[in-house]
Amino acid sequence: MKVILKKDVDFLGEEGDIVTVKNGYARNYLLPKSYAVIATPSNLKIWENEKVARDRKIAKSTEKATEQAKVISANVYEIVVKVGDEGKLYGSVTTQDISTAIEEKTKIAIDRRKIHLEEQIKTVGEYTAVVKIYKDVKAEVKVVVKSEEEKTEAVAKEEKE
Repeated sequence: MKVILKKDVDFLGEEGDIVTVKNGYARNYLLPKSYAVIATPSNLKIWENEKVARDRKIAKSTEKATEQAKVISANVYEIVVKVGDEGKLYGSVTTQDISTAIEEKTKIAIDRRKIHLEEQIKTVGEYTAVVKIYKDVKAEVKVVVKSEEEKTEAVAKEEKE
């Protein structure tokens, strides 16, 4: 069955795409949740007329995402955690922790699932994460993991000065 997607659907396509899916998938999932409409001649004409507006919307979203990527990339995010012997963390720093740090510093909400780490963060140090903000817009984020002791020492030095 051919359908026109009304919203982005993971592993299937983006809004406005005409895709062929199995009848049961369309009837039981896509159509009831309003993710798609059946690709009839009248719906195809409507889709063509709405394509210009969608293209404008995508361009605007890409521009906004690019601005957000610049703001996010410009900052360094500190995460203070409890540390055991030899600088090893109790647990690890997760993408949720990074998402929270970004939101606190820039007021831009990032879904934790859009943050990609090359390796798990289990020790103190500097790391780089990639944040997928929009379709082709990504930002590299510098994350500095510090122990609570380092943070308190830094605060104590500032108070002495």
